[in-house]
Amino acid sequence: KGVSRVLYRLPELVAADPARTVYVAEGEKDVGALESIGLVATCNPQGAGKWSKLSDDSVLHGRRVVIIQDKDDAGRKHALDVASRLHGRAAEVRIVETPDIYKDPAEWIEARDALTSEELVEQLDAAVAAARPFEPEPEPQPQPAEDDGRPEIKLTTNEHQVVCAAAAALNADPEIYQRGGLLVRVLRDPMPTLDVIKRSANSATIRTVPQAYLRERMTKFARFTKQIREGDNFIDIPAHPPGWLVGAVDARGEWEGIRPLLGISDTPVLRNDGSIWQTPGYDVKTGVLFEPSATFPFVGERVNHTDACRASDSLLEVVCDFRFESEDHRAAWLAGLLTPLARFAFDGPSPLFLIDANVRAAGKGLLSQTINWIVSGHEMPVNSYVHDTNEMRKKITAIAMAGDRLVLLDNLEGVFGNDALDRALTTTRWKDRILGKNEQVDLPLLATWYGTGNNVAVAADTARRNIHIRLDVLEEHPENRSDFRHPHLISWLASQRGRLMVDALTILSGYLQAGRPSHDLKPFGSFEGWSGLVREAVVWVGLPDPCRTRIKLTESADTTGNALQQLVAAWRQYDPDNVGLVMTETLRKLYPPQRENSSDDDVSNAMRAALENIIGCPAGKTPSPRSVGNRLRHFRRRVMGDVYLDTNPAEYDRSGAVWRLHFTAEAQSSNCESAPPRL
Repeated sequence: KGVSRVLYRLPELVAADPARTVYVAEGEKDVGALESIGLVATCNPQGAGKWSKLSDDSVLHGRRVVIIQDKDDAGRKHALDVASRLHGRAAEVRIVETPDIYKDPAEWIEARDALTSEELVEQLDAAVAAARPFEPEPEPQPQPAEDDGRPEIKLTTNEHQVVCAAAAALNADPEIYQRGGLLVRVLRDPMPTLDVIKRSANSATIRTVPQAYLRERMTKFARFTKQIREGDNFIDIPAHPPGWLVGAVDARGEWEGIRPLLGISDTPVLRNDGSIWQTPGYDVKTGVLFEPSATFPFVGERVNHTDACRASDSLLEVVCDFRFESEDHRAAWLAGLLTPLARFAFDGPSPLFLIDANVRAAGKGLLSQTINWIVSGHEMPVNSYVHDTNEMRKKITAIAMAGDRLVLLDNLEGVFGNDALDRALTTTRWKDRILGKNEQVDLPLLATWYGTGNNVAVAADTARRNIHIRLDVLEEHPENRSDFRHPHLISWLASQRGRLMVDALTILSGYLQAGRPSHDLKPFGSFEGWSGLVREAVVWVGLPDPCRTRIKLTESADTTGNALQQLVAAWRQYDPDNVGLVMTETLRKLYPPQRENSSDDDVSNAMRAALENIIGCPAGKTPSPRSVGNRLRHFRRRVMGDVYLDTNPAEYDRSGAVWRLHFTAEAQSSNCESAPPRL
């Protein structure tokens, strides 16, 4: 600090003949090497890029200067900087490099290979003579923008108008869409992705638009200009869209005129009026982009019931070699096939199609792939189900962002179902934080879900969101079967895909054109839209109700219901007069301190087993009154058969609440004499 930085060997420079050439090198070692062969040389202190730190370089003004640059990026940049600063002040400036392969003058001179100083100087003079005097590149002169048909947007301090104009210009971009408050584009992956969600090669996926790409698209559909002063006038010159503008357009959340993208379909799109969008491109009625993966036969505008029944028989030939547990399960497979094709024609969520079997190698994986080969023309990407709710939530978010149409959860093990999956199956919007960002998205979630496994155990809440498709093969080695009508099923499906696709759309379109006739089916809560189209269409063509397969699945999955049923049966025997039970007193009788004094009759044993089962404690271990009371409150007023458990707040024993069985109103009116009193 406070020290004047001067050129190296300044006294020698001052004393040298002004007619002699001065060689400027990058470092002191180079200067010493050049002086050793009789040349006048110098450098600035602190190395490359520090010429500006000099207090004064006037000793070089009016003299002939040769800059010897090091053979690296820093050396070339430094040489240009020095030449630019001396241009117009020195009599002449030239830039050269050391001959041969040597990086700098010191390395070149030290490896002289028996050359004399005079011979080295001759080589250097030859390099100087070959170099042209340095002239800086002229600065580009601003040119008025040419009108090429794009709207002109002037960059001013009125940011609102500039942002609105830039956003409006994007309306002409056929590659930009909006989805869930984000700008998105459609990418065709040439290779399968290695993301948390696996996909097939060449599949179209939805991706958010990076700001760098958004900036590129803005310049494609608009010309940006700014004003500069030229003398006494102002002129408009071309400009780049600044970062604040790109960020503001990206952050708007709503873009009037930019098309909303509900999803991508590689098959013709069924509309809710029964018509079918069969032209490749964007359908304004559904908000779906149709990108055909094959050439499909044209589906006629008018379809009748006979056409639909013929189409149903044709589709069922696909699964003629599979051994379904019943015709209900075959109908459920057809519903699983029709659902993704009808997805944009009904409101609300669609159920998960659970394909399981009684034994391995029964064909459940192949059965699930038959659906995707017809719908998408390739194998369905397999994804893993995770029991952890947070991890499953991340997978679902990735599915929603990509706009996947079909999702297969393969090889289900353990109890299938968690909160995240249950929420995804009963909604068509998915709100979550983007992984790695502090940003919320609210996206359409219109995927059709499938799952496969052997004798899958399903949680009760998930079971009611499932359509069950079960294969029942009573053979020890089903993989050895050979009695197939279509032994090479996938190859056959690939060759017949166009026809089968038309058959599936014929059923759906025909049902809608027929006016959606109702068959008085039992309501399917949370899935009314799906039930009103897909389920009704399956029954309309003469097949069983696909929801009938849910009965056994729900019964086997409702383990808590079974436990409650066991408790009600034991309760009726333990308290036949319906006096009411206080759990503190009841547990004291069932589990006395001296266990040998406890009641070991069948009724008491049944009551103990029922309480232990519903609490989940080990057999013989005394449950606490608090845990039993909390569990009973969880099941309070849940009807089991024709009765339910309840307690009257006005009736309270000093040891706790009094619990009784109560008949429902319907049961009480039909069985007045034997019914317990009703609160």
